[in-house]
Amino acid sequence: MSHLLETKSVTSGEFRAGMDGGIYERYDDVPDAFRPRLERRRDGGKTEDYAGMLRRGKDWIVEPLKELQPYSYRAFQEVVGPLLLGIVLIKDLKNPDGPPLVTPVMFFDASGRMVQVRPAFAGGTYEDGRDTIRGTLQSLPAALARSWLWRTNGWRMPSEPFQGPLINRRLVCHPMQGWASIEDVLKTYDPKRWKWMMNTILKRFPDAVVTHYHPDDGSPSEWTQMRCFLDTRPPGVNGPVGDQFFVFDEHRDQTVYHIHRGDIDSIRILRDPADAIDRYCAHTLRRHPGEFDFSPWSEPL
Repeated sequence: MSHLLETKSVTSGEFRAGMDGGIYERYDDVPDAFRPRLERRRDGGKTEDYAGMLRRGKDWIVEPLKELQPYSYRAFQEVVGPLLLGIVLIKDLKNPDGPPLVTPVMFFDASGRMVQVRPAFAGGTYEDGRDTIRGTLQSLPAALARSWLWRTNGWRMPSEPFQGPLINRRLVCHPMQGWASIEDVLKTYDPKRWKWMMNTILKRFPDAVVTHYHPDDGSPSEWTQMRCFLDTRPPGVNGPVGDQFFVFDEHRDQTVYHIHRGDIDSIRILRDPADAIDRYCAHTLRRHPGEFDFSPWSEPL
C-alpha cells in the first residue's frame, strides 16, 4: 500500500493552493470578513474554537503527547511545521450571487504532506472534563485519549484540500467526528459480502450490536458499539488493505481489536496499543517508506 499512500496524499503545494481565502499563522492576521465564521456557524450556532486553538498554537496542542506518545511528539518537533489556519471559499449554491461560504481548515505541514486537526468547542475538550454522550473516550486506551484527543476533536491526513468532516483516515479519530461502525468498515472491504461478514463478526462478538431502550416510551433501537478509531488506509482507498483498529465504545476494558488486510477470520488483539500507535503515527508523520508493521504488537484472540 506504500504507493497508494503517496498517490492518495495531497501535497503541500496542492493543499495550500486550495486555501483560496488565505493561510494564517496568527489570528490577528485573519481578515475581519472571515472572523464571524470562526466564531459562529453559518446558522448562527456555536462553532469550534478555531481562534483559541490558533492563538495557543502547535506547542499547546502537542504538549500532551510528550509523555504519552513520545515518538510522535519528537516527530512533531522535528518534521512538522507550525499550526496554520486555511480558509476555503465555497460557492453558496442557495445564494449563487452572494458572497462565498467561508470554510476554515486547521492543519500542519508534515514532511510535505498535510495533517489536519479539528478544534473542540471552547471549554469542550476532554481536558476540560467533556466526553461524548456515552463516555466513549473512556473506551480508548487512556494514553491515546489523553494525548491525541486531550485537546482536540481528532486528526486525519486528507487526500484533497477540502473533505467532509466524516472522512477520517490514517490518524487517531475522535468519536464525535466519525468512528466508523464495523458494518461500515465491512462495506468498504466488499459491499456485496458485508452482511455475510457481519454475521461472522456477530458469532464471535455477539455484543458488537446492542439494543437500547428509550427511557420514556421503552422503544428499542440498535447501536453498533464495535467502532473503528484508526484506519490506516488513505481516504478514497477501500478494499481489504491496511490495518483497522476497533474498540467497543460502551466497554471500559480499553481492549483494541485489530483487523489486518480485511482478515475477519483472524481478528487480533493489539498489545501495548499506546506504544504501537505512537510508533505508527511517528512513521506516518515522518513519511517513512512502506507500510508500518504492527505484527510485533498484534496477537491472535
